[in-house]
Amino acid sequence: MTEKFQKSDNNQKLSTQVKNWVEEQGYSLEMRVAKKFQESGFTVSQFEHFVDQESHSVRPVDVVATLSQDFGNCRVAIRLFTECKYSAKDKPWVIIVTSDKFDKYSFFSRMLKGVHPSNWAMVNSLQGRMTARLIQSMERNYGLDAFSIKNSGYAVAEAFKTQGDHAYEAIAQIGKCVEAHDNEAEDIYRTMLQNWEQIDFQISPSQLGFFFSIAFPIVVINGQLFESYLNEDNVVEVSEIENGTVFVPDRRHETNPHSEINLSPVTIVTEKYLDNYVASMKAAIESILLQTEAIQEVISYEQEQIINPHREDDF
Repeated sequence: MTEKFQKSDNNQKLSTQVKNWVEEQGYSLEMRVAKKFQESGFTVSQFEHFVDQESHSVRPVDVVATLSQDFGNCRVAIRLFTECKYSAKDKPWVIIVTSDKFDKYSFFSRMLKGVHPSNWAMVNSLQGRMTARLIQSMERNYGLDAFSIKNSGYAVAEAFKTQGDHAYEAIAQIGKCVEAHDNEAEDIYRTMLQNWEQIDFQISPSQLGFFFSIAFPIVVINGQLFESYLNEDNVVEVSEIENGTVFVPDRRHETNPHSEINLSPVTIVTEKYLDNYVASMKAAIESILLQTEAIQEVISYEQEQIINPHREDDF
C-alpha cells in the first residue's frame, strides 16, 4: 500500500514539474493567446511556419490570427503574426525609447518602403500597393488612430539578464517571420505574372484573382513591460507600460548590400493588456476591410496591369 501511495505521489510531482516546464517554455501562453483571438472572431492557426532567410531552416510561428474579406475572386487578408514569450516575474522587458520622431505612416513603413501613400502605385510590391492605398483612404476618414506610435523604441532587453536575452531573440524572430511572409507573397505574385504571360488567349481583367496578404508582427509577454528614455533634464526615466513598439531593421541588406534598409515596427503587448489590444486591432482591421472603394481600385489597377502592362516593377 505504501508503495502505491509513493508511486502516486511521484506521478503527481512529475505532473507538476511538466506543467511548470510547459509554462516556462511559453506553450500555455500560446494557448491563451490563440484562444483570445479565436473568441474575438479571428481565424487562428498554430501550425504555420516560415523559412528563415539567414539559416534557410524552417521555423514555427506561435500564433497567426487573421481577418479577411473576399472581393469578387480576390481576397484581402490582414494577418497578425504573433510570437509568445514567457518572462520571469523578476526579469521584466525594457524598451529603450529614441527621441527621434517618426511620421504618421511609420506603423506601415515595412510595406511602404519610403513611398508616400499618395503615390501608392509606385510601391514595388503587391502588398505595399494595397497597404498604401488603404492608408490613403483611411486617412481621409480619420481611421489611422489605432496605428499611431506614441514612443518609438530602438532596442528592447530583458532586465537583469546577463545571458540569452529572450526579448532581443523574440523581436528578431518575428521580424524575420514577416519578412519571409513578404518575400513569399511576392514570389507567388511573380509566378502568377509569369503564368499569365504564357496564356495566348484573350481574357477579361475581371477574371484575374489576387490574394493580398498584409502582415503585422506582434510579441506577447506574460510579464511586465517598461520603457526607458532620457527626459529634458538628461535624467533617465523608467515607467511601466502595457504595450510598446520597437523598430527592427530588415535582413535583406545583409544578403544584398545594395538594398535599402527598411525598418519594421514590432508591437510588444503584455498579456494583461491583451483583451484591450485584440479588441482594438479587430476594430481597426474591420475598418481596413470596409475601405471597399480603395480595395476595388487597387484590384482593378492590378488586373489592368497584367492585361495591358505599362509599368516596370522593381522587385
